[in-house]
Amino acid sequence: MSLPTIIIGAGVGGLTTGALLAHDGHNVMILEKSTKLGGRTASMKFKNHILDNGFHIMPFYKKSAIFTILKNLGIESRLKLAKVDDIAFYATTGFHIYPKGMIDLLKLSLIPFKSRVRLLKLLLPLAFSSIEKTELWDEIPLTKITNDLDADTNAFFEAVCMLAFADTADHISLGEFARTIIRANPFKGGTSEFAYPDGGGYDSICHVLGDFILEKGGDIQTKQSVKKVIIENSKVTGVIVCDSSNSEKFIPTNSVVISYPAYTALNQLFEENVIDRKFVQKIDKLNKTTSVVEVHFALNSQIDTRQVVFPVGDDYVTKGIFFISNITPSVSPSGEHLIIAGTPVLPSETEDSEKIKNIVSKMKQEISSIYPKFNSALLWERPMAWKLVESVVKEPGKVWKSKMPHQIPGIEGLFFVGDSTISYGIGTDSAAHSSILCAPKIESFLNC
Repeated sequence: MSLPTIIIGAGVGGLTTGALLAHDGHNVMILEKSTKLGGRTASMKFKNHILDNGFHIMPFYKKSAIFTILKNLGIESRLKLAKVDDIAFYATTGFHIYPKGMIDLLKLSLIPFKSRVRLLKLLLPLAFSSIEKTELWDEIPLTKITNDLDADTNAFFEAVCMLAFADTADHISLGEFARTIIRANPFKGGTSEFAYPDGGGYDSICHVLGDFILEKGGDIQTKQSVKKVIIENSKVTGVIVCDSSNSEKFIPTNSVVISYPAYTALNQLFEENVIDRKFVQKIDKLNKTTSVVEVHFALNSQIDTRQVVFPVGDDYVTKGIFFISNITPSVSPSGEHLIIAGTPVLPSETEDSEKIKNIVSKMKQEISSIYPKFNSALLWERPMAWKLVESVVKEPGKVWKSKMPHQIPGIEGLFFVGDSTISYGIGTDSAAHSSILCAPKIESFLNC
């Protein structure tokens, strides 16, 4: 039997790549250092609620890269999805419906009518551009076109950026924003629909992919930490793995796929001078991440029937409130309701316990001002601070084709996938898109 293609990491990037290769009859071995699948989408049970590692959402639903892969594999029916479409803004003037298309912008009560017309004129050229044209805008910050807008319209952009990128507008590339608008344009085959696994837990996507890989004869091993990728004469020859008992073993292979951030892997997995230092330093510059403070709240009553609410304006620390049990009741026990609220912060703030405490206190005050029954319904809270939410995929000059290439010139059998590599979108969908782009290159190598 042929040597296995070893995939390092069982997150969305590694599992989508493994599934595509296994589907075409290739021998796949996935090594995951954790005890379970999911990577940064890993979920957990807490007081009988299913909690995600942050809040994840499938953008563009049936047009997403993840759904495209599941459909190409013929297993899309295995992932039951709940639509996320009851979305609203909250401002000092009350609740306002989130627009689901260009025409809806004219009905956007959040901003004055003249501002809506101006916004439409701004977004229409973006929505009807080509993906190729957006690449010319990758060096331009989104704020280049938003700086001169009124405060209400800027608040709209901030809310869109929170939903689409989990970040603020000043961190977003105009090119990446434009690609998002194109993918949401129904006149170009896009959709503005979002979805979340109906059974709860975003890592259920990974379990569906993992089951498929096993069915195709692939091998998935957890608690296996890859220490080194061995390169000899510019070719991959194997990996050194350390298991839970700290014993090391060598696994021979002629092909390795690294599915966690490339800037981390390049500094950890190779002997000195195997990878050109100038190349490593160039990729190291991509090592910027979004940091957030998020809080899961469990309530004994439903305080809103909506699924997502975005408080807008400078007065709110809270940038998003996700009513997860309104999306699917499967995440919570009967009679209880789960929400998660979050806000982007500086990386240094995720290590400051007092700062986190103050942010959480402010968020609770804001939610109770929007929902007066919040405090009396609160059963428990679980704050989290994440320094690493996603690899840079959207900052000007560091998106799309400016990211880590799938291969390093001159090294045979070494491939990189995931959201730190060439791909568009953010987070999980970016990782899946990377697999779509990279899998043919891996197969071409394997078929030689």
